[in-house]
This record gives sequence, structure tokens and C-alpha cells, in this order.
Amino acid sequence: MSDKKIILWLTNPIVSSDDSDSSCWSDLSSVKSESCEEEDEDDRLFFPLMQYLIRLRRIRVDDYLHIVDSWTDAEFKNRLRLSRKTAYILIDDLEKSGFIATHKFGLKPLEPKLCFYIFLSFIANTEPLTPIATRFDISISSTFRVIRRVIAWLLTKLNHAVKWPTEYNEVKTICENFHTRSGISNILGVIDCTHIKIEKPTNATRYCNSKGYFSIILQVTIDANMRFTNIYCGEPGSLSSVRVLKKSPLFKTASQNRNMLLPHNTFLIGHSGYPSLPWLVPPFRENSRLTMQQREFNSLHASARRLSNKAFNLLKSRFKRIKLFTVYRNITFITDTVVAACILHNYCLNENDNFNETA
Repeated sequence: MSDKKIILWLTNPIVSSDDSDSSCWSDLSSVKSESCEEEDEDDRLFFPLMQYLIRLRRIRVDDYLHIVDSWTDAEFKNRLRLSRKTAYILIDDLEKSGFIATHKFGLKPLEPKLCFYIFLSFIANTEPLTPIATRFDISISSTFRVIRRVIAWLLTKLNHAVKWPTEYNEVKTICENFHTRSGISNILGVIDCTHIKIEKPTNATRYCNSKGYFSIILQVTIDANMRFTNIYCGEPGSLSSVRVLKKSPLFKTASQNRNMLLPHNTFLIGHSGYPSLPWLVPPFRENSRLTMQQREFNSLHASARRLSNKAFNLLKSRFKRIKLFTVYRNITFITDTVVAACILHNYCLNENDNFNETA
């Protein structure tokens, strides 16, 4: 087949396979007739194949919204990690927020529903932006812009979604739930840290943790239902949990006004790396001189602390992006994404949107 025929086909791909022979003769009148006769059989195979491939490529993936809507509830949750009910509640809030542009200088704007699905596709998986952009038929730069917009919107909901218990009934309920689980009275929360793995940053030494990889640290306090009641995120991975605690606003507030933050002799519990403070109780240091009561307390203490591991596992399995940030090196963006995931975590718990953390 001549090069000229291929060029003509690609510049006029709407020609049907039935017209391929006549098109060949009219456009290539300078080519010897015997040459076209020899290639005629190849054309019959080549042209329809090219038509098919080009038509596939031209299919609009705007229809991906319809594909998402056609998923069963189980498929929706498995792919986007939220139930439809939770997603629709948040989409409705996003639509009213004004964070998604309602005009685009004559172009059709991306609707909030589509924007939220793009964000969920990003945070639910560790895949690059390219396949996400391809699925939703928008550019990579537009995809990243949408993700940042939705994250910015979620961050405005931080104080609403992640709240420290202040009402007497809230405090009482949390303490009772912890007592039921552990047998220890007056626990208002568990404090713990987890490392968020990142690519090697510019100032690599500060972000290299004791396990030998680069990370930022997420410090949280959780209640007995695994809700986050306080979040502090973004410190470099080389810091210990104690140093992160002392740099956090929680430490300053609790040290200056314990009764406001932890009323009625309530306290937090943490692992043995934390210091013993009036409002923070670690386990007794293991040694041969511990009494039976102290060993029993440590056992109950460890039982209550397991909730933090469970909460972190749930967060990272539901929103897999939190496990590892490849490509992205902007620490602010990574931190904001982690906090946004924590906000979604609480929304899901509030809506009884359960998730199998081993998924």
C-alpha cells in the first residue's frame, strides 16, 4: 500500500469501507492501475480496521458518568470507596459551595458530580493522573486542578467533621465506650502517629524516618468509635512521636488549660514512647518489678490502643493514595490530601458507611 493512500485515509477517516475502492482510484489517478489492483485486497482489510479504531478513539468518555451511574451499589463502593449515599450527600454540598466554577468562558463547565468522582478516583487508588484523565476525557492539568479544588473544599469542612468533644454528654459517652472496651475509666481518646510514605524530597534527610523510607507524619486522637477528634499532619518523618506531639497545638492547649480540653479528670492514652503527663497516660514500663495490677493495666491499655491501628488501617485501605504518594513532591499538597482523607473518614463513620479494611 502506498504512503499517499495512508495519508489520504487519515485526513479523511469518514470514508466507508464500501467506498474505499473508488476513493483509491479517484485520489491516486497517477498510480498505475495494476498497482491498485494488487493492493485492492489489502485495502478491504486495512480501511475497515482503521475506521473501527478511530471510532473507538472518538467515543466520548463523558459517558463515563453514565457508566458510574450504571454500577451496582457494591461496584460503586468497591471502586470509589464510599457508598452512593455518602457520595451524593457530599456532592450536594459541593454543588452549593461555589468551589466548582459554574461558567467556563463559553465552554461547558465540569459539573460537581463529575469533579467529585474524579477526586474519589484519585484518592481511592495509587494510579497516575493519566488514566484518570483519560477515563473522564479531560486533560491531565484539568484533572489535577479539579482534585485541588475538591481538596480545598473539603478542608473548609475540617472543623465540622473533626471535632473535639466539648459537651458533657459527648465526653461521658466516649468515656463509657472506652470503659466498655477496655475496662479503664475516664479515657477520652487514644493518641498515635502514622507515617505517610512519600517520594524522596529535596531536603531528604529530614524526611527519612527510622525505618529507612521518606515520610510525613500524621498525628491523630481518636474516640472509641475510631473517629478522629484531632489531626496534626505534615511534620517530617525523622521526628519522633514525642517531638511531633510537642510541636502540635494539642500539646500547647492541654498543657496550658487541661480542664478545658480534658474535663472531669479525663485523659488520653498513648504508647510507651509518649511521656507520662497529667493528661496523657502511657503504659507502665515493662520490667521485672511490675505488680500484677500494673501488668493487668498494661494489658487493658494495649487493648484500647489497638483502636488507633485499626483506624489507620481503615484510613489507608479505604483511601489507598494515603499509603504512598508517588510522583507528588509538594509537601503542602500531600498534607492537604491526607487531611482531606481524614475528613472523609469521619463523614463515612457518621453515615455508617462501613468498609472492609482488608479490601
